[in-house]
Amino acid sequence: MIFQVEPQVTKNDIKAVSDYMNSGGWLTEHKFTNEFENKISNYLGRKYAIAVPNGTIAIYLALMSLGIKKGDRVAVPNITMIATINAILWIGAEPVLIDVDEDFCMSINHFKKIKNLKAAIFVPLNGRIGNGELIEKWCKKNQIKLIEDSAHSLGTKYKNFNAGNLGDLSILSFTPHKIITTGQGGMILTNNQKLAKNIKKLKSFNRRAGKSDWHDGFGLNFKFTDLQAALGLSQLARLEENITTKRKIYQYYKKHIDNDFFAINEFEENEVPWFLDVLTKNSNVRNKLHEYLIKNNIETRFSYPALSKQKFLKEYKNKNLDFSESTHNKILWLPSSLGLKNNELKIICDKLNKFRI
Repeated sequence: MIFQVEPQVTKNDIKAVSDYMNSGGWLTEHKFTNEFENKISNYLGRKYAIAVPNGTIAIYLALMSLGIKKGDRVAVPNITMIATINAILWIGAEPVLIDVDEDFCMSINHFKKIKNLKAAIFVPLNGRIGNGELIEKWCKKNQIKLIEDSAHSLGTKYKNFNAGNLGDLSILSFTPHKIITTGQGGMILTNNQKLAKNIKKLKSFNRRAGKSDWHDGFGLNFKFTDLQAALGLSQLARLEENITTKRKIYQYYKKHIDNDFFAINEFEENEVPWFLDVLTKNSNVRNKLHEYLIKNNIETRFSYPALSKQKFLKEYKNKNLDFSESTHNKILWLPSSLGLKNNELKIICDKLNKFRI
């Protein structure tokens, strides 16, 4: 079976974790976590980075630090991983679903029509940046707080800066299928010192300095671990290599796939593909293509459903979601692992090109 995605763990990764385990470290976050945070912030060009257990918690703390509360309206694209909207619900705010463009990112035209927003979460989905910079300008002009959910987009660049720099705060995710992984894990990034200090307090019980058991207010335990950071630092050392690999896989697919039933979705030179995807003619073709590939030992994955199609989110559905609702079920994610070999890519493309209904 050629899997849709697998984590890449090297001998250097194993050695880094083993060396840490033998070092006598207390496992929880300390020097290694600080180093991981600093290297991520330096790479992206953000002043502050705060490691947390996962991307969902990162979005939640970002919202909390911005003062988002019950009843506040927060815009979210209608195609995104469920964590993005669940963090909004977790904090008690009201999600406002926004249709996406052909790049599968939040539509600037639809976004501009929405009134009374306190915040927005822009998602450069699958490494595509869409109109993120225009949305940032609109948010600044209209005093809307902006969070960039850049879980898919480490390595991608906007015109003048890295993804992970958009808005008041941005977040990353390090789950096993991301371009670098710590197993689970997330990161919050900002240039605002006050926000960074607030998040660090919130994730550590709001504890006073010096191992005190006095607390300056409400806080939770969302600490990272040095054990994860040891793996993260090893993975980060080959990020540029991973970016090159992802782009080579995309170019291979782009060059060798030729079938009228679907087309590979394009990426710009500055974008790093997270998953390689095709857009089929309709959902029936997507489903049959998925089944055909499985029979040929090639695993694929459906794109995220439109949020408005999730039963538990039906109260947030609106009339302006046509493109996302008609498109989400036409997208199929192809095998995208960093460890894919050329002979495997050839097998995948040969099977894709032979597909017929």
